[in-house]
Amino acid sequence: MHWRALPWVLALSLSACSETDPEPQDPRPLRVVLFPYIPDAAGDGFASLKQRLEADFERKHTDIDVDIVFDANLDVYDLNEGGQLSELLGSGSNAAQVVEIDTLIMGDLVSKGWVRPVPLTSGDSHPAAEQAVTISGQSYGVPTYLCSYVVYSHSPDLSSATDGASLVQILSDYAPVAIPLTANYSGSWTLPSSYLDAWADTNPTGALSQALALPLDAPTVSSFETVVKSCTLESGANPCLDGTFSDGTQVERGFAMGQANGFMGYTERLFFARQANPEMPLPEVISVPLGTGSAPTVFVDALVVNAQCTGTCAEDAQAFTDFMKDPAVRSLIAFSEDAPQGTSPRYLLQASQAFYQQEPARSDPMYQKYQTFLGGARPYPNQGFPENRRALQAALLEALQ
Repeated sequence: MHWRALPWVLALSLSACSETDPEPQDPRPLRVVLFPYIPDAAGDGFASLKQRLEADFERKHTDIDVDIVFDANLDVYDLNEGGQLSELLGSGSNAAQVVEIDTLIMGDLVSKGWVRPVPLTSGDSHPAAEQAVTISGQSYGVPTYLCSYVVYSHSPDLSSATDGASLVQILSDYAPVAIPLTANYSGSWTLPSSYLDAWADTNPTGALSQALALPLDAPTVSSFETVVKSCTLESGANPCLDGTFSDGTQVERGFAMGQANGFMGYTERLFFARQANPEMPLPEVISVPLGTGSAPTVFVDALVVNAQCTGTCAEDAQAFTDFMKDPAVRSLIAFSEDAPQGTSPRYLLQASQAFYQQEPARSDPMYQKYQTFLGGARPYPNQGFPENRRALQAALLEALQ
């Protein structure tokens, strides 16, 4: 080659390099809103959990910039057009691509067209969880948590309670304290859902959707009333029903300090009891028998994907939901691995079936006790509850008072 041709060849070579080496792309943003209704184990407003989840996800997906939001001021039960949930699952500046929701409202989200179908691997989650995220044969959510009303007590006879009456008798006999069973029944979501739990106990083979219709089921109300009125004080007041125990952790603190023989709530409320009294021995636990029998029911929380999130966005959203259902991630949250060593587990029930078969859950005394009653649990209905809850609440308040 003649030496005069070299500059031309070099220029061609450099030009070719500049055309084939693309500019580095910024990571694609993905906004995720997760439930803030879990124990803040690290006491930092979930900052440590947010940082840990974002870092672990982005380590595996360097092309995605995930922003995880924990915000108790966001009302993810607001089904009104123009409300906060419609904004989160919309296309505006406040939109999120993935939102964690309670499947009590799943049917409404689907009917409004706010969420898109998502793939679900059969067998990954508890059967009740798979049922709860399914509408007309199509899955619309990736299950994360189960929630169920349980009773915690130090009574050695707790496990022999088979219905509301025997539960109250066992707890009344345990120790001479003011309240055999403390709980919070107030509110248009809590009181009706407690009644549905009692209805399921009384009707172990019936579809829970039947419990949404009035009139109230008489045998269920009779048994439920026995349990609710066990919280009545000598003054005649019932702090479990009148709203006194609706905020804060009074129920858990009272139990932890020996002022109640038992307390009813979700499994994760044990975190607050142990926080109030770290020296308290781990209690016994059963699914609460509010009706004439005992048949566990579970709420299900799940990750849904914004209907506006399509194409690459949908692929990124699935990458995140796959990450969140990993048993290792479920253990991170359940066992407060984002908090300082020695912090109590959060005691959140996990929808992942593999979670219970792996350490540390496999050796944890409380998670193994939870498994004993989760096996045959039925899910709360994923359609009909929001629009019927206030009528149920009114009828129950009249019946109980």
